[in-house]
Amino acid sequence: MQKKRTAKNAESLEELLRNYIKALSEATRGAIVQELGNADELTATQLAHRLGLSANNVYHHMRVLLQLGVVTPPRAVPGPTYVEKYYRLDPELRRATEDPNWLDRAQATMTSEERKALAIGMCLTMAHRLQRAARRYEAMGAEAFDEMAHTQQLLMLSVNDMGRRRLVTRLQALRELLRREYEEDVEAADSSPDTDTVLIAGLPNLWDEDDS
Repeated sequence: MQKKRTAKNAESLEELLRNYIKALSEATRGAIVQELGNADELTATQLAHRLGLSANNVYHHMRVLLQLGVVTPPRAVPGPTYVEKYYRLDPELRRATEDPNWLDRAQATMTSEERKALAIGMCLTMAHRLQRAARRYEAMGAEAFDEMAHTQQLLMLSVNDMGRRRLVTRLQALRELLRREYEEDVEAADSSPDTDTVLIAGLPNLWDEDDS
């Protein structure tokens, strides 16, 4: 009986992860679930403000995410003239995606069309994240931006076209740099409450064909 229950739970989690991938394959829903992943819970109004969308647009996508089971039914908080609904990611999904290798394992069972849709969705979600970062940095004063970018050494931006050999060399150098910095101040790194957003994109064959 225990083995059957465990197998059923595994199938349920696999379906939940596939539905999460479906959510990531659409840019706006991907942006919504990433925002929810960085917060305990958010309202549609808060999500709309963060993403530069209308509340109605957020509610439309939230209905799809509820159907997929990616978010749980909202927590309703009555207000003076309306009911505010707070949304959050499914707790089991949040735990499962804390494993950095979950996506690699999930993609192994996906079809070619599913992998293509996921890649396109992630590109669009990255674009959404970068636009949000650009708006936030533009609103900052120059000195505040300089403090964040240089003193804290948190901002890393690089756009390059390079061969595979050079790419491997650059990645190895970056890995070594991060390893040394981490080992020099491991206590501070472990105690930091901050989470950085890391966007990694290797785009093969981007300029191989004329897009006109």
